[in-house]
Amino acid sequence: MITFHLEDKSPLGQDKIAAIAKAISDTVAVKKELIIGISFVDSKTMQKLNAKYANTDAATDVLSFDYSDDKNSSSDGDIVVCLDIAKQQAKDNKISQDAELSLLIAHGTLHILGFDHQNSAQVTSLDALQSDIMNKLNYEYRDFKWSH
Repeated sequence: MITFHLEDKSPLGQDKIAAIAKAISDTVAVKKELIIGISFVDSKTMQKLNAKYANTDAATDVLSFDYSDDKNSSSDGDIVVCLDIAKQQAKDNKISQDAELSLLIAHGTLHILGFDHQNSAQVTSLDALQSDIMNKLNYEYRDFKWSH
């Protein structure tokens, strides 16, 4: 079971956040209780975070931080979503903002659960999981336009 803790104001309602958690838990068969924080930030903040933690001086759509090895952490991880980029990606892909935000939260959560996209086999696996999650949320899965 996954519990999302909203760090601040969310563009998604609590019911949608809970539905995303359930769809991920049902798809991946999460075996223990996980607490994951979610924050929504602007492009400038995301660029700073991406530069600091991923050595890339540009904004990105989502970052995830896995704290599972940190015995002193009160949560299992954090997800940071860039609202500016999410809005643009929703527009570019002709999907709702809720669908895009759901996909980015799912993507970040899957990273915290250990899934990655560094090679074609991992991309195929992650695509299948994300597609299943989005279908459970009654959204069509969009092309993720992978970059490794």
